[in-house]
Amino acid sequence: MLHNKHFQIIEQLTGNYEQEIYGRELIGKVSMSQKGIALALKELEEQSILKSKKKGSMKFYSLNLNYPHVKEIISITETMKKIEFLSKNRKIAHIFKDDSRIVGIFGSYAKKTHKPESDIDVFIVGKKQKQDYDTKGKAFDLNISIKYFTQEEFKHLLDEKNNLLKEIVKNHIIVFGIEEFINIIRSSYYGFN
Repeated sequence: MLHNKHFQIIEQLTGNYEQEIYGRELIGKVSMSQKGIALALKELEEQSILKSKKKGSMKFYSLNLNYPHVKEIISITETMKKIEFLSKNRKIAHIFKDDSRIVGIFGSYAKKTHKPESDIDVFIVGKKQKQDYDTKGKAFDLNISIKYFTQEEFKHLLDEKNNLLKEIVKNHIIVFGIEEFINIIRSSYYGFN
C-alpha cells in the first residue's frame, strides 16, 4: 500500500521518468527525515515501484518502468500535485473548472518559485477557445500567458527535444488530461507504448 510519503518521493521523478536519485538528494524536497526517506525508498523498492543500482558507495533509485502499474502510479502522483497546487492557489482553482484538452502549468508556478507579480505560464494541447484562461484570469487579476500546441505539434516538438517542451516535461502541473499527457510523454519522449 502506498502512502503520502511514497508519493512525495515519486513526485521527484515525474519530471524525468529515467532520472536516478539518491536519498540525501531528497532532503529538503520531501517532508521526511533522512531515516524516513531511506525507509520509504526501501519500501518502494520492495514493491518493485523503484529499482536501484549502486555507483561506488551510493545507491541510486529510479522508477521501475517495467512495473505493470507504473503509469497508474504516475497518474496518481500527477493528480496529487494538481490537488496540492490548486488548494494553495485558490484564485487559479476558480479559473480551471473543466476542459477536454490537455492543460498544464509550467514555469515559476510549477517550480514553486513564483512571486506575486509572476505570470502564470499555461500550455494547452488542443484548440484555442474564444473565452480561454487568459481572459478568465483577468477577472481574478491574474496574468495568464498561454502556449498552444496541436497534439501533432506537441509530439513533434517532444521528438525534437525542444527546449520549451523539455522545460514543460521537467516542471509541470497537469490540470486537465493527466492520463493523455502521460501517454504522450511515455510514447514520444521515452519511446514506450
